[in-house]
Amino acid sequence: MMSESSAARQQILETASRLFYQKGTQNVGINEVIAESGVAKRTLYRHFPSKDDLILEVMQHRASQWLTWFEEAVSSKGGTAKERLLATFDVLQNWYANPDFRGCPFINVVLEIADATHPAHQVSIQLRESIRTYIMQLASEAGVKDPVSFSQQYLLLIGGASLMATIEANPTGAQYAKQTLSVLMDAG
Repeated sequence: MMSESSAARQQILETASRLFYQKGTQNVGINEVIAESGVAKRTLYRHFPSKDDLILEVMQHRASQWLTWFEEAVSSKGGTAKERLLATFDVLQNWYANPDFRGCPFINVVLEIADATHPAHQVSIQLRESIRTYIMQLASEAGVKDPVSFSQQYLLLIGGASLMATIEANPTGAQYAKQTLSVLMDAG
């Protein structure tokens, strides 16, 4: 059973995560997080001394959850490494098609917070590196000649598909990316 303090902390994180994703980190104030989470101001500040601390914790938690979800969803597709690589864009298309999709939260936070030294930027960079490493491993298993370059090309495709899903509210960019990925795999 979770302690009262842990439950309050979790409630703050869940509320802030939802609000930051819906409205953007810069458009949500601490008072709104307090009001929506139903905790006292003192409780929030005991767990998170500043808004930046809260943003960082939310982004770290989201990154961990997202990567686990992504890898498990791809694994559940089964098949060869090549089939799983292609399936990554089916997984992403399902994410993009969710009516609550408001863009990639890790790209969003980098765009919202201009300070490149902000710790939330590092979370986004680390997640990107984790995705690249995962794709590089699958590419190596699939027999792709240059898995390092391939993984970088993959990140360009995921960025474009995410952008199309965000700007145009059109999840089919994932299928265009999947077609391009197939060509890249066959070429090298």
